[in-house]
Amino acid sequence: MKKVLIVDDSSYMRMFVKKIVKKGGTYIMLEASTKDEAIETFNSANPEIVILDLNMSELRKDGIDVLTEIMRINPEAVVIVISAVGYEDVKDECLELGAKSYLKKPFETEELLQLLEKYK
Repeated sequence: MKKVLIVDDSSYMRMFVKKIVKKGGTYIMLEASTKDEAIETFNSANPEIVILDLNMSELRKDGIDVLTEIMRINPEAVVIVISAVGYEDVKDECLELGAKSYLKKPFETEELLQLLEKYK
């Protein structure tokens, strides 16, 4: 069974994303709310898919740091970035760092389900 790591500082968003992931199939769900917890969980559980909120603090640095570290650990990792920041340069930076996809909040349930299916 594939593992999905949901990284967001908001417990509400983690719950919301988890409900969407459950609609997309049977996955082992892992959660992290901080940069350190995300990296530690990625290292120990080796999830197949990471859904990463870019803005986990006042600075978007935490999300970028997590993405950078995940890609250093496993350059083939499937990371889907979700963020309220819709600027093209931010999206481009995430994709250049190795994210497979970038979803701008608010996003449609179907958008995330399609990405989960794509990277299954």
